[in-house]
Amino acid sequence: MSMFHIKSFYRNSKIVIILSILIFIFYPTLKSNSEEVSKIIALVNGKPITQSDLQNRALYIKTNNQNLQDAMIPNMAIDELINEAIQVTTARDFGITSSEIMIKQELDRQLKIQGTNLEEFTIFLESNNINPQTIIDQRTAATLWRDYILGKYRRLADITQEDIKSEKKNLISNETFHLQQLKINTSSSTKNFELAENIISNFESCAKNLSLFKDNLNIILEDMFDTKITNIMEPFASFLEIKYDQFILPIQNVDGEIIVMINCTPKTLPSDFEIENQLIGKQLEFFSEKELRNLRQDSIIDIKS
Repeated sequence: MSMFHIKSFYRNSKIVIILSILIFIFYPTLKSNSEEVSKIIALVNGKPITQSDLQNRALYIKTNNQNLQDAMIPNMAIDELINEAIQVTTARDFGITSSEIMIKQELDRQLKIQGTNLEEFTIFLESNNINPQTIIDQRTAATLWRDYILGKYRRLADITQEDIKSEKKNLISNETFHLQQLKINTSSSTKNFELAENIISNFESCAKNLSLFKDNLNIILEDMFDTKITNIMEPFASFLEIKYDQFILPIQNVDGEIIVMINCTPKTLPSDFEIENQLIGKQLEFFSEKELRNLRQDSIIDIKS
């Protein structure tokens, strides 16, 4: 029996080699007696990881990632299990608890959204020789860790109105628009405005405009498909940043021509509140990754052979 005290799992190449050897031995043994299945292969801050834990997680990863090379899966499985052990022990040390009943209810709710349920999912897992408990354990660790991170870092997540404005601008810049530009040039400026206002007040669709005005000698109609906001002339680009969810942009006089610009495909973007929550989520994800990395470096991980 040998034991290794790992202070920095990622930095110790010898430990990675040892883990790979152990996993190579354990992973193929899918049918074992109860003594072998319950054999402890690692202790993470005192929390055991068994051969059965490793086998079930490896099979689950393989089921969800058919294109993964088999050689990669055991390392991914042990890595997940070590992280989850750290997350669970850390959260529970801070007095955070979880309910397996509630974990299962939430999983069932999410599965129903996808057209199935926990009972059917359990049958599917068992038909693939996977103990469903590996999913419950995974969800439990995620729930405990989420609550731990929220409790420790939520007050540090600071999102300003400028952050929200910048994120919304970034979202709009990634959108593609179908715009319809109508340049109007009649014998007088008064008639130009009258025609422009008539087009706007009677607007039904860009397709209807095309059939109505394509042969009008006073109107040059141009459809612009899959257009990024960076390729749209001003001031319409600035208008679109604000009125991305509307059909009609303000009429403009450009070089003596009256231009009607229509946004044929108005966009629906998240609200400011939703964007704020998304940005907070990104900040908390950063804190989460950093916290787990630091905790893992300081953890006692004993690999048994």
